[in-house]
Amino acid sequence: MTVPKMQQPTHLVWDWNGTVLNDFEIILRSTNDSFADHGLPPITAEQYRTQIKMPIRAFYADIIGREPEDEEWEALDATFHKYYVAYEREARLSDGLPDLFREWSGRGHSQSLLSMYHDDKLVPVVRHHGIAGHFALVQGTTPPRPARKGQHLRDHLARLDVDPARVVLIGDSPDDAAAAASVGARVILYSGGFAAAQSLRAAGAPIADSLTAAVALIDEVMVARD
Repeated sequence: MTVPKMQQPTHLVWDWNGTVLNDFEIILRSTNDSFADHGLPPITAEQYRTQIKMPIRAFYADIIGREPEDEEWEALDATFHKYYVAYEREARLSDGLPDLFREWSGRGHSQSLLSMYHDDKLVPVVRHHGIAGHFALVQGTTPPRPARKGQHLRDHLARLDVDPARVVLIGDSPDDAAAAASVGARVILYSGGFAAAQSLRAAGAPIADSLTAAVALIDEVMVARD
């Protein structure tokens, strides 16, 4: 017997950096430490949150006022990750977690975690925070790395064998909205992460100022779809 769409469990995909992991200050510090190593001026939190875009290389081009050469970009990226790995375990989970993970699965739904962060670095730090067991799949990127998150999300859902029509992605950037739209999933954007609320509004997706509020919006978002 076919289960009506409204009765099918929703699958929730969580973004990592800036969403599950409250690491904005560490990202900013790592960016500025990397810039200092390469003779570039620091950026402010406001600059970062209002100008952030994907791919990061395009964001850097806006910040420094020119397109970085390949060698320069690779060096900037490498030093950023050097500093980030040194700092990342100082970060804490965002407010409401991991209780929200337990509550969601307790309602009979599934969830997974998807990040553009390197898989070999992502998996150990997710385990470090003691939350890996909440997810059907924890997936970062592996070479050759996808240029945009939409491609990565498509592969993620295929691995899970999940219908995109029953998926909600919670993330903190316009790129998350674009990724969800590209596969036919829904999205709720969290304004407490990397991108400022005014940047998120242009995506035309529901916005929540806390992860608790984001999860509370899921049923409404799915009803509106159906």
